[in-house]
Amino acid sequence: MSAAGQVVARVGGSVITTVELDERLAAIRNGPLGPRLPKDGTPAGVRLRRWVAQLLASEALLLHEAGHSVPSYDGSHPALDRAARALFDRVTADVMVSEAELFRYYRDNLDLWARPERRTVRQAVHNTRAQAAAVRRGDLGAPETLTRGQLSGPFEDAVFGAAPGAWIGPVRTVFGWHVAVLDGVEQGAVLPYDAVRESIHDDLLSAARGQAFDDWLAGRRAALIHLSPGYEHPGDPSLPDAVHRH
Repeated sequence: MSAAGQVVARVGGSVITTVELDERLAAIRNGPLGPRLPKDGTPAGVRLRRWVAQLLASEALLLHEAGHSVPSYDGSHPALDRAARALFDRVTADVMVSEAELFRYYRDNLDLWARPERRTVRQAVHNTRAQAAAVRRGDLGAPETLTRGQLSGPFEDAVFGAAPGAWIGPVRTVFGWHVAVLDGVEQGAVLPYDAVRESIHDDLLSAARGQAFDDWLAGRRAALIHLSPGYEHPGDPSLPDAVHRH
């Protein structure tokens, strides 16, 4: 091997060598996760080496594209997060989500915007029916606003079957004898489209921009990254020890 190292990958006009690869691997192994990493020379260690080669190539690609594609790039080597953000903003600047797509998502996912019925009760629980029956309104606890699933079986059925202002119980559950008064009912409803449109837009636009950038990056990787034999993606099916996990 020469002092400059062997070629691992070519990215645009730059070259990544085994010297850079070994330096990055050493830095990773000296980090907090070092003791948990596979040893050099083992099958898993070889795959780790390929993963790090992929990482270096991706970093070089981002810097290359920042230098050629971002108008504000000043010729220096920006931090990777700056390069990635600048590229993401440029590549996805024209991505939009139509009003029809927003409404279709709302219509197809109404369960996401559903708000269950809520009931406000004041209650007390005692060990015996006689104790519960002796309770008066002033003895009840603080108001609690609840939805179905937050109370115990028969008591929940009684609460959600009562009319506002009704006295409930005594009703027995595994916790004892319950009595309560129903102070109020807030009917369940589906939030209207206008109330959730902005959040839907933000979510769908973020997903669309992410997909657009992934597609663009895959194309640039295919065009500009040329890996030397032995440094292919660890999941490449042509490799005898191919493993692909996420």
